Amino acid sequence: MTVLDENQVYKLWVKAWNEDVSILDKVTAPDCMVHQARTDGTSSGDKKGAEALKGIIRDACTFFDDVDMTVVVGPILDSPYVSARWQFTGAYKGGMPGAKAEVGKIISFNGVDIMQVEDGRIKGYWVSSDGVYLMEQVGVF
Repeated sequence: MTVLDENQVYKLWVKAWNEDVSILDKVTAPDCMVHQARTDGTSSGDKKGAEALKGIIRDACTFFDDVDMTVVVGPILDSPYVSARWQFTGAYKGGMPGAKAEVGKIISFNGVDIMQVEDGRIKGYWVSSDGVYLMEQVGVF
């Protein structure tokens, strides 16, 4: 079996956002740790492995249809790490607490991922996104 390199793994991460989160079952280490600032009071360390990464995608897509995750810069490789700047775009479908945006409004914001990849599997994941701009667009602020 061929071991995927960091670039290939990151491309599958983007594909998981745009197509099918089950891809992550094949490219995530069971002890993968997610490092993410959360606004919902939960700890990103509560879950590990593919389920933790799938949870990030599912949580983000809860309030949006027609999600498109696009790489804007990168991937940038510094083995065993890969990073990229991305743009998330989706149509707001309602339900976000405190949001006043109309259903169907197109929302777009940016962020940066850093992944640690070992033996073709995601071992660590760090994400920083422009949550303030997201909240402004949906009318929370």
